[in-house]
Amino acid sequence: MSLDPLNMAGRSKVTNGGLLDRFKVSGVGTQPEEIQRWLKSDFAGYLLRHERRLLRDKFPAFPGYRMLRLGLSEDIETLDCFDQIHRFSLHPAEIDGSHAALANYADLPLGSETIDAMLLHHAIEFSVSPKAVLAEASRVIVPGGNILLCLFNPYGPMGLLKYPMQLFSQRAQYKFHNLRLGRVSDWLSLLNFQVVQIEHGAYNLPLNSPEWVEHDSRWERACQKIRFPLGNFYMIHAVKRVPRGIHGAAPVWKRATNSYGAPNGLKRKAYNQSQTAGDAAKDKQ
Repeated sequence: MSLDPLNMAGRSKVTNGGLLDRFKVSGVGTQPEEIQRWLKSDFAGYLLRHERRLLRDKFPAFPGYRMLRLGLSEDIETLDCFDQIHRFSLHPAEIDGSHAALANYADLPLGSETIDAMLLHHAIEFSVSPKAVLAEASRVIVPGGNILLCLFNPYGPMGLLKYPMQLFSQRAQYKFHNLRLGRVSDWLSLLNFQVVQIEHGAYNLPLNSPEWVEHDSRWERACQKIRFPLGNFYMIHAVKRVPRGIHGAAPVWKRATNSYGAPNGLKRKAYNQSQTAGDAAKDKQ
């Protein structure tokens, strides 16, 4: 039996490529139906309830009239946590029964500095390019506007379960970027945002069991009380800085003089006569 090294190399390349493809983030727009099925699960409902509770109880009312939400679904209940008169959602793919407009999160169909507040609800970690989505959000938010990000915690139960699940499963809910809090904060700082508040929540294991997710254990209550930073998700509230120009001292304008000290436009003879008259008046005094 002879072995073909070229054929073996090709098989190895395909195998490695297939394994690496399991860890790639293709974007929520590629598998919207599977994401919607997961959002109806017991654990996803548990996450949404805790996220809405934090939005209502921990974060202040944002000023302004226009509120935009980018997320995995339309989720009208989450939008109702805010007080803006004009609240709307955009979605990257068409969903049955949804009335949200479609848009590419990295290229929003909005003018610059037109949105007063924005919620990125698990939008950047499921995007192919999280930094591009953040940069686009910075473009459309007005100076002094508010941005609120909700992301899975890489060190929480959901974030730690991602890697083993990607090895043995191709489920869409596990194809997301694990983004650390410090990394996202650095991106926001580079985009001229100032982080003002950070919250953590949902400490139960990601099990689809109604008894488990509905159980308000002592562990859950204790972690919420001390704001333990290893929950399933974390939230960042940041404010876009208002650009300030460099205002120096106003220039002091002086009347130009010629080489012999007389203002321009006066003849030397007239200047000398005025100087002589002034000296004579001083002598009389």
